[in-house]
Amino acid sequence: MKKIFPIAILSTLILSACNHPVENSFYNKYDFDFGIEKDITPYQINDTKSYESTYFKMHGRYYFDNNIQVCFFNYSSSGFEITFIGTSLEACLYTTRADNNDNRPYIAVCIDNDYDPEKATTIQLTSQTNSNSERRSGNYFVHEHIVLAHDLENTKHTVRVYKRSECLISKVGVKSVSTDGEILPVEGKELDLKMEFFGDSVTCGYAVESPDYFERFSSRTENSLKTYANYCANELNSDVSHISCGGYPMYKSKYAAGCNPDNIPDMFSLADVEYQTTIRHEWNNQLYIPDVVVIALGANDGSLIDYSNPESEQNKDLLANYKSSYVNFINKIRNNYPDALIVVSDEILPIYEKITSVMDEIVDESSDSKLIRAKFTAFNDAKDKMLPGEGHPNKEMHQLAGHQLAEIIRPYINK
Repeated sequence: MKKIFPIAILSTLILSACNHPVENSFYNKYDFDFGIEKDITPYQINDTKSYESTYFKMHGRYYFDNNIQVCFFNYSSSGFEITFIGTSLEACLYTTRADNNDNRPYIAVCIDNDYDPEKATTIQLTSQTNSNSERRSGNYFVHEHIVLAHDLENTKHTVRVYKRSECLISKVGVKSVSTDGEILPVEGKELDLKMEFFGDSVTCGYAVESPDYFERFSSRTENSLKTYANYCANELNSDVSHISCGGYPMYKSKYAAGCNPDNIPDMFSLADVEYQTTIRHEWNNQLYIPDVVVIALGANDGSLIDYSNPESEQNKDLLANYKSSYVNFINKIRNNYPDALIVVSDEILPIYEKITSVMDEIVDESSDSKLIRAKFTAFNDAKDKMLPGEGHPNKEMHQLAGHQLAEIIRPYINK
């Protein structure tokens, strides 16, 4: 698998944040107990439901594999919702890369419509120490008894499951759920809005759980629930869909070179994406029509633009192609979502000034009254300036940016 590196950040920020790091300063850290439930009160299964829309309310993008009868939800923050009566709920899940220390999947569980990411339960889907993977089936690990909720009052509950880690590094699918009580037709909380985010590693929550610039990436430290996107959505009482991949650009990035697809706009109608593959799971964009679309792309385009001679023809061509790709993407979004508010967004941390100037130009030159620009002061406002994962926004920066984005959007959705 091709390694995707962190987003490009201005060198001045990196140097000020980490005081000229050298390669041997970086390290890997593993916590094999993190996200492993222990001391669960035993319960007896009374009801099991295989995947079907009556009992599973999906959120984000998903697709159903008819061969194995599993519904996959692979993008960040995608997942499913279950309503049941009982004290405990478990699921049979299928995954990839559960044997990989750096990239195994993690999910988060919210109970009874409490979407606070600090209260969500994290579950590690692993085949190794404290294994919760019972067997293999073809290319998949099968986790037959993943406890999503336990020791609850014996009454009606709603459980919402999110994929914390990004699509490029693992897959997660649900085959069935079981409870000691009864699975009910799904109810769930009605939300005021639908939002869709197109982004890169920042939108995936890359390294947001890491306390250290020097800790190398692992899926354990990635948490899409603690991103500006989810903080904004929670503040606006909105559902949210992420189409985001670490290292990916609007137009072109050295980090995604050779991948297929190699940019975010080409994923507009895909239910997920894998590295360098011809397998395509198509998405019907009419299944989820957002009220608000946020585009947060440009940092990875800087991996080429920022490092070419500013006066060179190459630099001018890259900027021109970045702009045309952006405009074409906006047009594609507008054609599919004619009534949506489209937000041309910054990426929390400062990126190459010429790229942000292009974003300004796109909005200024447009006659679309529902195309707006969002800029953040979150990095400057944050008390904690540490950039985890070799130069990514920390949780405080995400929280600040999420609030700022909500305040920018709010006047347009309240009209």
